[in-house]
Amino acid sequence: MKFKKIIKDRTNRWLVNMLKKDRLLPIEKTMDHDIFIAGFPKSGNTWMQSLVSGVVYGIDPAFLPFTLAGDLVVDVHARTFYKRYQDTAFFKTHFLPKKRYKRVIYLVRDGRDAMVSYHSMQKVLGRKISMSEMIVDGKGVFPAKWHKHVRTWLTNPYDADMMVVRYEDLLSDTLKEMRRVCDFVGLERSDEILNKVIEGNTFSKMKKKAGKLKDLGHPSWRGDHFKQFFRKGQSSDYRDQMPEKLLKKFNQEAQGELLELGYKV
Repeated sequence: MKFKKIIKDRTNRWLVNMLKKDRLLPIEKTMDHDIFIAGFPKSGNTWMQSLVSGVVYGIDPAFLPFTLAGDLVVDVHARTFYKRYQDTAFFKTHFLPKKRYKRVIYLVRDGRDAMVSYHSMQKVLGRKISMSEMIVDGKGVFPAKWHKHVRTWLTNPYDADMMVVRYEDLLSDTLKEMRRVCDFVGLERSDEILNKVIEGNTFSKMKKKAGKLKDLGHPSWRGDHFKQFFRKGQSSDYRDQMPEKLLKKFNQEAQGELLELGYKV
């Protein structure tokens, strides 16, 4: 047993030294001025990740693999370590508020659309969870039901410097919303640069790129699964996809949050 412990300790020291040489940091080691793009799953998080990567680092979206976007705006659910490329690091998260999330872009989407897309994702990944189980019981929903996720973030329990971006507004006027993001981050970018990034990150182009690259930088989304990550990207699709009984249940439970964010019930 003592010999095994010696080997383990040496291995751990070697691993730590190798990580330091590559300038890799533990995913939990962040700074107060870092920016977290937070949102309930299927709320346009990957789209915003790609937009921010292009705007911050000036990369042409046509040549920006999803894996590289995942290095520049780090998915906290997919990485154990990360590398800082500049003083301010960017992260993508689905988690509820944490004390170390000091600066936050909270991305929110109509919860009914998010749940329809979330259920579709579960089916693609081979998880046998019904939409009813997700909406009524919260089964397979991470990290909390939509209304709880929204309410917790809007309550802002740790008093983060936070801006809210609605997915629907991002769809209807992407330039305006990205200007707001730049103002929040403290970036000066011309409309020419913003429009180039926006044009390169349209839903159709991202879906086409997904079919070619077959890797989102997350172990769950590779190969054939990855091709189906981008579904429709539409607003109010739930009207045709969510059964009336479940729609009524969702509206009852999330009415306050829906109305506060400008969604009709």
